[in-house]
Amino acid sequence: MGLIDRIDAATPDDRDRYVDAVRVVSILLVVLGHWIVRVVTGTEGELEPGYLLQAVPATQWATLLVQVMPLFFLLGGAVNAESWRRARDRGESASDWLALRSRRLLRPALPLIAILVTAACLMANLWPEYTLLFDFRVAVFPLWFLAAYLLVTAVTPFTLAWHERHGSGLLLGVCAMLALVVDGLRFTVGADGPWLGTQPAVAAVNVIVVWLAIHQLGFVWADDGLPSNGRSQARLILLGAALLVVMIGFGPYPLTMVPIEGSHAANNAGPPTAALLALTMVQIGVVLALRRSVTAWLQRPAVWAPVALIGAGLMSVYLWHQPVMVLVANLTYPLGFWPVTETVDLRWWLWRLPWVLLCGVVLVLVVVLLQRFESPRQAPAASAGRSPVLRRVAGLLLFCIGIAGFIDTGLVQEGWPLQLPWLPLLAFLAGLWGLGALGRAGRTGD
Repeated sequence: MGLIDRIDAATPDDRDRYVDAVRVVSILLVVLGHWIVRVVTGTEGELEPGYLLQAVPATQWATLLVQVMPLFFLLGGAVNAESWRRARDRGESASDWLALRSRRLLRPALPLIAILVTAACLMANLWPEYTLLFDFRVAVFPLWFLAAYLLVTAVTPFTLAWHERHGSGLLLGVCAMLALVVDGLRFTVGADGPWLGTQPAVAAVNVIVVWLAIHQLGFVWADDGLPSNGRSQARLILLGAALLVVMIGFGPYPLTMVPIEGSHAANNAGPPTAALLALTMVQIGVVLALRRSVTAWLQRPAVWAPVALIGAGLMSVYLWHQPVMVLVANLTYPLGFWPVTETVDLRWWLWRLPWVLLCGVVLVLVVVLLQRFESPRQAPAASAGRSPVLRRVAGLLLFCIGIAGFIDTGLVQEGWPLQLPWLPLLAFLAGLWGLGALGRAGRTGD
């Protein structure tokens, strides 16, 4: 029996292959988008890093197609709902369930941080005069997803209980209204208040509100509560598209669905706005419309095998795609591996294919080497009493603080021993321990 047939035979009959396929395609689109938007131009031998959305503003339209993180939160909600229901039926506590989910989600980040911190330490102390085209801040930025996703995962036992008792309509409505209020403050008085990075601090509220709403829609997906016929799905797509036209074309919302690096210009994803909810409506309608035909297609072993293989290392693919791009760019551009143009012209676009292919080859090698961190065979040992709950809450907060610190410092903090961000690093490790992603293993996980 060949590899393809073995993968197909090992797939449980009740496995929702379509959910796996959508998650894989979503992450691959994110990876592709991040690799393409990095621009390096130059004149007279001087290399200048840039960002495509800023260098060619017309490309911001493409973000309406490649901003697919809502689908990952949506289907993550469906997966979390099913996982927590199984754990609850076994009599598992919410604390132990969160520890297992954290272990699976966060363990792939351990080698990432270990390697990047070591590299940052060497660069800062041995070669401080060397200027990177793309620095460590670019490499660690995708970690934002872990913090946001873990936050909505942590409240799943409560939000799912609400969904089962009252439905999700009221909660979704409240989230949508609150997101609009936050957006109103963001686009009016927010600029006069405190700032968090490149955006008004008040906008950070929507990191919870918007992603929580999309995650909640995943519960509706899990219960087959989303539109099931073509007409309803088409209406959902049209309604979402109409809202986007009004919000972007006539309202205060910007066009770009992703942040423009190094710019204080508004965007719809970092932090998210209500426009991302409208885009989610369009995406839900599309994936629902394709579900039946694609599901049938995925029954073919040759089609399912690559989805299963990529899905097995999906978190490593996501976490490492930016560090790989940083490595490839900083090694190959100074060596003259790529022709450098003065602007983003036709020749620049033609070289995107070999650029993506090279990054892809390196990423595959990295993921294969680090595969064992992707799916730990055992869960953390079960615990009892109230202290584990406090430990999980403290771990969640410390982990988020650590991630925010990494993104802010870029892993280099002048004036500290070895020029490393020790406080974010300690918060990150303490958060992993508190969440149960570190420590001894116990029973076999779900």
